[in-house]
Amino acid sequence: MFDCIASQPIFNTKKEIFGYELLYRAGMDSTEYDGLDGTGATKNVLVTAFSDIGIEEITGGRKAFVNFTSDLILEEIPLVLSNNILVVELLEDIRPTEQILAACRKLKKRGYLIALDDFKYDAAMEPLIQLADIIKLDFMESSPSQLKACISKINNPRHNRKKILLAEKIETYEDYELAKSLGFTLFQGFFFCKPVTTNAKCIDTMRLSKLQLIRYMNDPDISFFALATVIKRDVVLSYRLLKIVNSAYYGLKYTVTGILHALTILGLEEIKKWVSLIIIGQVKSEKPPELIRTALVRGIFMEKLAIHLKKKMQREEYFMTGLFSLAVAIMDTTYESIMNETHLSPEICEPLITGKGERAELLSIIVHIEKAEWDEAIEIAKKYNIEQKKINQYYIESMISANKLL
Repeated sequence: MFDCIASQPIFNTKKEIFGYELLYRAGMDSTEYDGLDGTGATKNVLVTAFSDIGIEEITGGRKAFVNFTSDLILEEIPLVLSNNILVVELLEDIRPTEQILAACRKLKKRGYLIALDDFKYDAAMEPLIQLADIIKLDFMESSPSQLKACISKINNPRHNRKKILLAEKIETYEDYELAKSLGFTLFQGFFFCKPVTTNAKCIDTMRLSKLQLIRYMNDPDISFFALATVIKRDVVLSYRLLKIVNSAYYGLKYTVTGILHALTILGLEEIKKWVSLIIIGQVKSEKPPELIRTALVRGIFMEKLAIHLKKKMQREEYFMTGLFSLAVAIMDTTYESIMNETHLSPEICEPLITGKGERAELLSIIVHIEKAEWDEAIEIAKKYNIEQKKINQYYIESMISANKLL
């Protein structure tokens, strides 16, 4: 069984989720995701993701990009998986032999999408280019002029073809806009986790009013009745909060019909978590929804670590640290501005502002996992005596829980 798995989002031009690439590391002694045995690694991720966990639980029903070796293609392993969700990603070392081409033609006839990973143009690859639906280009390895030259060969009018271009390693919104201008329509990278740097650092009036509700919730003297009254004034907030409380995440055997009832059942600290999530999701509606999902995954992951480390009394603080770890990207401002307006506790704020201390280190575990930086994540986990398999378990569970809630 593999020890680590991560899912990296792939966006379309509207910054909506097209799918996720599943990245994995096979075995305790593996040095890369497939460094020792690519075929075995992919078999493990397919069995676990598609069978043991359930791929729709991880991707929320979106496309799943999975790397395949030559051996797996020739064994026709993709055919045992649903063509509605799987994108067959051919590793860059696969060559267009007659056997490979025949296997790929069979996949195409069965309705599978085929992607070429880390593509660099080579005339010898023309037969595979013809069969592929998606071509993935590394945006950081090539200059704009080199990318243009490659694209002109891929989408050559003489061949009467126009392939879907996916830009990998898009790390800023500037990269995203440049890639769009070059003709890319799919984008993979962590640009969505970055703020738009051209925006002013102050917080606008609408966002300020929302953040002040978080401040109000953090008043130690607030009562259930007073908080319920404030929440009920916001129809959207009330609706979304009740939807979460009545979701499969809690699995209540009855329906919670009112805000005061929800506060009574779940308690003040639990309600504060979800109100904070809803508020930060409202303040910047043009941001990718994936940003809110990622923040929620981080929050749930941090809460699980708190429980694992026998700090159950601080679980809500750990959750809020994870949730607010992407607040700068969501609001295009500084942590200091956000914290000044929310009056969150120093235990939540300081790890985000300074990047130091236990909670900051624990948060970096999931940030490393998101980027498939396995060694870095495992090293930090070991420092806190958290087993590697536990880290991966918590990450998978956090993704599943976030998808249910959203």
